[in-house]
Amino acid sequence: MASRSLRLLVLVALLAALARSPHLGLVPRRGVSAAAAALWGGAPFAARCAWAEVALKEEAPLRRGRQDEDFAKGMAYGMVDYERAVAKKKKALFKELFQLLPPKPVILEVGIGSFPNALYLGSSDAPPEMDIVGVDPNEFMKQYALENAKKAGILTPERGNSLRLVRGIAERLPVADQSADAVVCTLTLCSVKNPQKALSEIRRALKPRSGKYLFVEHVLSETNPFFATAQRLATPEHVQAADGCHFDRQTLQTIQEAGFAEVKGDYFELDNCGFLNPTVAGLATA
Repeated sequence: MASRSLRLLVLVALLAALARSPHLGLVPRRGVSAAAAALWGGAPFAARCAWAEVALKEEAPLRRGRQDEDFAKGMAYGMVDYERAVAKKKKALFKELFQLLPPKPVILEVGIGSFPNALYLGSSDAPPEMDIVGVDPNEFMKQYALENAKKAGILTPERGNSLRLVRGIAERLPVADQSADAVVCTLTLCSVKNPQKALSEIRRALKPRSGKYLFVEHVLSETNPFFATAQRLATPEHVQAADGCHFDRQTLQTIQEAGFAEVKGDYFELDNCGFLNPTVAGLATA
């Protein structure tokens, strides 16, 4: 009896600590910490708390202060033309993804940024009761992500969704193995330091065989060698100015070589987006 009481006290303390965290608990979540799960009932309970490790793993350190703040604002307001140009392709991809998901899906967005994909996750095509976890290294993205989530209706009570925003990097995702029904990652692999490691982490996070990875990335031109040369020449300076963003990556090839069971992706070119015109998009299966 005393042992049971002690478990209850520790559980309450853990939940109270999580509720006070500035980085977690933005809306009610479906799980509690792994430590609390172990105290409450061991593995069977923990198995139902797929995202327990998010609250316990070390978050990425705050980075560059004002520079991160300025970059977050730039991404929130400066990518409107690109998002408008790629919207038709994104809408079709998300609709296909939603048709493949199980009920109450767990969706991990890597590099959630200002959450432009809220438009699709909040659409009428999206399933209810989604458990959405967004990971981004930039602390200042959070306010824009929340605003876009609210505008898209993701957080309305009748939809039953949960949303948590966690600071972290793609090469070391703070989530459990095989815990995500889908990973969404758009305009992110252009900026990560190690795309191969990021893709390995995405595969680790996805449920085997059924897990889906939705990607949209700007890439090196495949059709115009002069444009591709200009992209390569512009990349070093852009990497310094734009949080590591590369114009010269061949990301579809990198995804195809990452060990996914199936990759369905297309190369296409947008209009009026400058060096971001060449783009790849598609779905991969873990």
